Amino acid sequence: MKSEQKAGIYVHIPFCRRKCNYCDFYLITNQKLIEKFLVNLKNEILLISDLIGKIHFDTLFIGGGTPSILPALRIEQIIDLINKKYDFDGVEITIETNPEDLYENPKFLKDLRSIGINRLSIGIQSFIDKELRFLSRMHTASQSIAVIEQAIKYFDNISIDLIYSLPEQKKEDVIYSLQKAATLGIPHISAYTLIFEENTRIYLESLMGRIIKNSDEHESELYLTVSEFLTDNDYVHYEVSNYAKEGYKSLHNLKYWLGGNYIGFGPSAHSLINCQRWNNYKNIVKYNLLLSENKLPHENIHKLNKKEQKLEYIMLHLRSSGIELKEYKDIFNSEFLVEYKKAVDFILNNNLGNCDSSRLYLNTKGYALLDEILVEYF
Repeated sequence: MKSEQKAGIYVHIPFCRRKCNYCDFYLITNQKLIEKFLVNLKNEILLISDLIGKIHFDTLFIGGGTPSILPALRIEQIIDLINKKYDFDGVEITIETNPEDLYENPKFLKDLRSIGINRLSIGIQSFIDKELRFLSRMHTASQSIAVIEQAIKYFDNISIDLIYSLPEQKKEDVIYSLQKAATLGIPHISAYTLIFEENTRIYLESLMGRIIKNSDEHESELYLTVSEFLTDNDYVHYEVSNYAKEGYKSLHNLKYWLGGNYIGFGPSAHSLINCQRWNNYKNIVKYNLLLSENKLPHENIHKLNKKEQKLEYIMLHLRSSGIELKEYKDIFNSEFLVEYKKAVDFILNNNLGNCDSSRLYLNTKGYALLDEILVEYF
């Protein structure tokens, strides 16, 4: 992979006020554990810094859970420790937030900006109150709008999450939320289809027949609606679920999508350094116990072999900027267009993407069929 490029740091804050009915991320709602977790998080950051050697970092993403559940002082302490212990430029420092936290404490936005956060990600999910209630969100559409209008005073780099393909959702509903985001001047939008993950309330309700998933055809129609609306409004569709105005792509997430190095702190966080992958235990009790004994909370440590590196390169690049033909040959000593001729022919003959002298890349139709392409040809 691209070890010469600067790497990213991810910090997982696993606390939420409550768990939304669709959420499958690792989180806990017992806020009494926050202080003990922060002690062990700092210890993990210190222990790793002694092991990784000379790696240059330029992005930090504080995610969760709900990082905005923490006071600004605690977030500042995490950033300061990373600045102290790592070769970190801080080109992009993102924090995930929920609208209700920002709405209840408007000064928090100013505090976040003052401690070095320069990119704000807000979990809006929808601008329609009925949809927010269905998703068991704790904020209203009007609160979201008020928060965004406040946030713009302190941040120019703002991203919001939207969820679509809710049961019985119409194209007009999706367009309404997209239009609201565009009108508010949001430069980055992550738009995800609703996924019925196992062990979520929404999944269990679907098993009982209380919620009916959309058909694949309707979901594909909504996906095309999202992409067409946003690209018509000058957003670049640069990854399957991500859209950005010029100059506002997520630099941190691009490291995941283009095979870069990244290191993750906190329970359930994943890391990839020079083709070696591991994850932290998805259990805060085990996480705290190990770190209190100065042991790293790692499991599933695995060095990717050449075949795995190749498949990962293809999967990640097809879902984002495409296969860089010269780069692929330099890394794997193989001509992609020859090695995967059947896949290339299928993509081009079915108008699922394009190929020029330097790159093979998917279009919106290709993104929609990416999983099928990967299963069939790779």
